Amino acid sequence: MRLAVLLLMVPVTALLATVWLPFVNAPHIWLGMPSMMTWSVGWVIALTPALAYVEYQSTRRRNGGGE
Repeated sequence: MRLAVLLLMVPVTALLATVWLPFVNAPHIWLGMPSMMTWSVGWVIALTPALAYVEYQSTRRRNGGGE
């Protein structure tokens, strides 16, 4: 379960650090969108499988097959 939580912390930290990262918080265009929007969309998409993995591990642990 610790691995699942650590895995979840990567996209969460990246999203929270968005405003302090100079290469993201600048007037650049990435893939036709502002860099901050592209960065956020990418990490939100990465957050979905991380949350699914946490839920899978949680359900597995409740059903007795945990770590």
